[in-house]
Formats: sequence, C-alpha cells, structure tokens
Amino acid sequence: MADVNFVGPFESWRVVVKGRQVPFLSADVHNGGKVELTLDDRIALTLDVVTAEEVVPFIADAIAIALGYTCHPAEDWDAPKPLPLMKRLRPLYLEDGPR
Repeated sequence: MADVNFVGPFESWRVVVKGRQVPFLSADVHNGGKVELTLDDRIALTLDVVTAEEVVPFIADAIAIALGYTCHPAEDWDAPKPLPLMKRLRPLYLEDGPR
C-alpha cells in the first residue's frame, strides 16, 4: 500500500498586497466580517476585516524580509529588491580593551 494520500479539495483565498500575492499566506473569508489568515498552512489567526487590512501589509513585509528582500514589492516594481549582504559585526571595547 502506498504512503500517498490525496486530501482536499480546499477553498482558500490568495492574499494580495500592492497587486502582488503574498507568499505562504492564504485566507478564508467568514460571515460576520471575519477573515482567517493562515501562514504556511500551519498557523492561523482569525481577525475582523478592518484589522486584517491593517495587519496583512506588515505580515507581507515580514515574509519578504525573511526571504531576503527589502520589503514586499510595490505595484510599480519589476521584481522584489534583495537585501544587501549582512555585515559582520565586531564587539567594541572602550578605553584600554576588554575586561
């Protein structure tokens, strides 16, 4: 017997900010002005629509940054802008050195 299962179908909404789909984020719209946001098919949060519209751009930017970009792309961008390489930091010692 194969270890393959076909589960579904699922209905969910794609989340779009500034004309671009937000990766790893889906939504289910419920009656009563509620939206359930699901991150990476694992973590869900139910919010009212007004709050969701305020929070989703922040989530979109956080996902973009985690993927190595400066932020979620604007509508007029051809592609997301990559973050510059991280600088190596060294400790600073005041006066005559470490203690």
